[in-house]
Amino acid sequence: MIKRSSLRTIGLTCSCLLLTGCMPKFTIEDIKNMTPERPVEIDKLEMFVGTWETEAEMNMSGLDEVLTGTGVGTMSWKADKRYLVEESEFDMGELGKMSGMGMWTYDPKSRKYRNYWFDSHGSVGRGTSKYCEESRTWYTKATSRGPWGKTKGKGTTKFVDDNTIEWSWTEWDGSGLFKVMDVSGTSRRK
Repeated sequence: MIKRSSLRTIGLTCSCLLLTGCMPKFTIEDIKNMTPERPVEIDKLEMFVGTWETEAEMNMSGLDEVLTGTGVGTMSWKADKRYLVEESEFDMGELGKMSGMGMWTYDPKSRKYRNYWFDSHGSVGRGTSKYCEESRTWYTKATSRGPWGKTKGKGTTKFVDDNTIEWSWTEWDGSGLFKVMDVSGTSRRK
């Protein structure tokens, strides 16, 4: 007698073979034509391109003192200007050095700017941003996982002029009830 698991495996194998034979044939030109056009909305991110020097102040939950930090970050286009990638190095005073990497893009299906962040403190985050043309301000909301566990955050990035950014970020625990930190700073184009 044949075992049920053997019958399942035979059935699955036959199904895969049949489906594979039903796949349409493509030419190289067909595949090239499947690549979506680069969304024009992504061009708004051009304002971030360059190298930025940053000074920041941090109020962190559980600490009485205000921490200060400095850093340098470079933002540049990758993948035929479909993704803006940030690479940063920070000196966070008594907390030590931290490096981070971020990515921004535009998702035409959801009509949202998406961003991602990874750093040497173990934080991994993802969020969405909206841009207000009138105030030259980006509004971002994100969730992340890091030293404090799961967190929720929101912040603003305001272009005071083409070479100066004033920004702020507030982060809460995963429930949204307890503030983990407030960070604000100024970044200047080098």
